[in-house]
Amino acid sequence: MIGGTRVVVATRNPGKIREMRRLLGATGWEVCDLDAAGFRGDVDETGTTYEENAALKAVEVAAATGIAALADDSGIEVPALGGWPGPRSARWMGGAADDADRLHGLLEEVEARCPSDRRARYVCAVCLARPGAAPLLARGETWGTLVEPRGTAGFGYDPAFRSDDLGITFGEASDAAKDGVSHRARAVQALLRELGLTV
Repeated sequence: MIGGTRVVVATRNPGKIREMRRLLGATGWEVCDLDAAGFRGDVDETGTTYEENAALKAVEVAAATGIAALADDSGIEVPALGGWPGPRSARWMGGAADDADRLHGLLEEVEARCPSDRRARYVCAVCLARPGAAPLLARGETWGTLVEPRGTAGFGYDPAFRSDDLGITFGEASDAAKDGVSHRARAVQALLRELGLTV
């Protein structure tokens, strides 16, 4: 199906690696991180869309390691802010900012510019790149509302994202609950369907 069962997750974000391992657990694939695959560098995310950035990472890592590589690019979008921050969700405050800085910065922007419309969606594009095969892309989305942070689970903007599906924030949700409805889960499920896998 993918030329073997070893897949490298092309990210250095520990939260994403944990989620990908959970989401791919039922496939039987051996999921490894960049260091275990011998990839020491970083890939610049120079694309303007989630799909472009996911493909940049997956293709470069697969070419460098000779192993199938799965990458994602994801972000949060606030329609009342024109879809901002979108694909720049992890980078809009600069390299020195951490998850807490970005979360509180986003909430400050919402409060200042659109306090009465706090609707938001998480978007994720995943790309599977395999040596000798065309890359596969899939996308997932999930809707919610931005609220004051609650809970300590997840990562990124999760504590402030109250899921329409769950009625609580991703920061309050269990791994299993989040994995049932998240943007990343839906993108991975769509990719697996493209591969003819049901898990």
